[in-house]
Amino acid sequence: MAVVRVHPYSSPIRQEADRIRARIAERAYELAARRGYAPGHELDDWLMAEGQLVWKPELRLEEHPHEFVLKFRLPGVRAADVCLLTEAERVLLLGEARLESVAEDVRIHSDEFRYGPIFREVWLPQPVDPTRARARLSEGVLTVTLPRPKAERPLPRPKRSRRESAT
Repeated sequence: MAVVRVHPYSSPIRQEADRIRARIAERAYELAARRGYAPGHELDDWLMAEGQLVWKPELRLEEHPHEFVLKFRLPGVRAADVCLLTEAERVLLLGEARLESVAEDVRIHSDEFRYGPIFREVWLPQPVDPTRARARLSEGVLTVTLPRPKAERPLPRPKRSRRESAT
């Protein structure tokens, strides 16, 4: 089991996510142009472009009494090749699935493994406390634990003096 570092949703990483989204949008536009910009296929174009440019791993989002647990399937991916960002309402997974090195005398006849950039953004149903998020990668599954914010305790009521309550 490898611990994966959880980053705050910082500007340089946000810029990388924006760059990836822009590449997907450009490709979706190219796909729409091939069809003559027929309306009603915008989502199809986006999903096809996304599938061509990035690996969008499968996920499961579980709601527990005090936290959300988000699981991504990432077979063959090392913890060092994953960047996880959290903010109160979303989680962003960035990474790279790298080609395994193969000996020179080995010929590959078939390869259906997925390589290249990993990109998945998940909007959460309720806010979490991103400062307490934890992640670990074990047996090809990245498990992200996202605790809910600690309940704010109400401020104690000021006690009234006996004189105030008599009036």
